[in-house]
Amino acid sequence: MKKNLHFVLALTLGLATTVSAQDWSVDSRTRVNSTEDATSTDQRVRTAVDFGGDAVSAHVELNSTATLGKVAGEDFSLTVREAYATTNVMDFASLTAGRMALNFGSGRILGDNNWVNGNGNTWDGFLIGVNNDFADIHVGYAATDLTSLDTLRYDGTTMYFNVGKDMGAMAFNLLYVNTQNEGTFTAMPDVFEERTSMGLDASYAMDNGAVLSLGYYTSETDGEEMDLTTLGVSYAVNSDLTVMAGYDMYGEKGFYMSSGSFGDGYGSGMNYSKFDATRGECTDLSFGGSYAMGDFMIGATMHTISPETEGAFEDISVMDLSVGYTLSDNSSVTLNYASTDESGDDETQTWISLNIGF
Repeated sequence: MKKNLHFVLALTLGLATTVSAQDWSVDSRTRVNSTEDATSTDQRVRTAVDFGGDAVSAHVELNSTATLGKVAGEDFSLTVREAYATTNVMDFASLTAGRMALNFGSGRILGDNNWVNGNGNTWDGFLIGVNNDFADIHVGYAATDLTSLDTLRYDGTTMYFNVGKDMGAMAFNLLYVNTQNEGTFTAMPDVFEERTSMGLDASYAMDNGAVLSLGYYTSETDGEEMDLTTLGVSYAVNSDLTVMAGYDMYGEKGFYMSSGSFGDGYGSGMNYSKFDATRGECTDLSFGGSYAMGDFMIGATMHTISPETEGAFEDISVMDLSVGYTLSDNSSVTLNYASTDESGDDETQTWISLNIGF
C-alpha cells in the first residue's frame, strides 16, 4: 500500500506541475489549553493549494504543528495531510485517488476530526462519485498496511457507501462502512478485527422557519454493538438570529468512533468526554444560538451530559462560545472559548482561528 500511496502522491504532484494554480488557502489556529495545574499553547498551520479544472484537478494540503515554548524543533511536525487527484469520467462519475479527509452526513461515523492538531482522520484510497439526478452517491475504498512494523502488524481495509438525497423541504443521508483488520493487535488493543457501522441523518424544513433533524447511528465491533439517537431543532428568528436545541441519547454501550468528527471532541472542539462503554447510557441536552451583525458573528452553546443510571457519574456541563469577523470575501478570523467541569475542576480552552484564501 505504501508503494501505491507514493505513486498516487507523485501522480498528484505531477499533475500539479502541469496545470496552473487556481486557489491557495492558509488555515492557522493557536490554541491555549488551561487546567488547574498547567497551561500550554499549541499552534497549527495548514496550507492548501488546488490546481486544474473540470476535467482534471489536484489538491495538496500540508499540516504543520508545534507546541509554543518548546525548544526549536523539539515538538514540531510537518506532514502531508491531503494529496489527491480527481478526474471526470465521461460526465458519468468522478474518480478521486490519494490521501483525503472525508465527511459524510453528520460526521459521527466518518469525519475529519478537525479538532486535533495533527492530520485528523485521513484515508489512503479512492472515491467514486456517481453523477445522477436521483441522489448523491459515493463509493470508496481505503487501506492501511502496517505489516512491516516490529511492534504492531496489521493490514486493514475499509469500504464505504454513502447516498444523500435533497427533496426540497426534506433531506436525508445514509452511510454504510465496513472495516476489516488482519494481523497482530497485542501492541495496540484498540485495533479491532471487524467493524460494521451505519448512520442515517434526516432533516425537514417547516414553513415557519424551523428545521427538524433526526439521526440514528449504530456500530458493531467484534460482536459488541453501540448506538446513538439524536434529535434536534433550529429556528431562524430572522435573517440574523438563529436558535437551536438538541437531545442525544447514547445506548448502554455508549457511542464512540475515532473515525468520526466527534471522537474526543464536541461542539466547537471542547475535548471533554468519550461516549464509550465506560461512560455508558447517557443523554446530552444542548441549546444555543448564533447572531450575525454584518461582518460580525457571535455564537454560544451549552451542553448538559447526564447518566441514565443514577450514580454512574455526576452531570457534566460544557459551554462553547465563539466570536467571528469576516475580513474579506475569502478571509475570516474567529475567537473560541470552551469550558467543562468534567474532572471536578474547571478546564478551559481558548483558540484563535485565521483563514485566508487567495
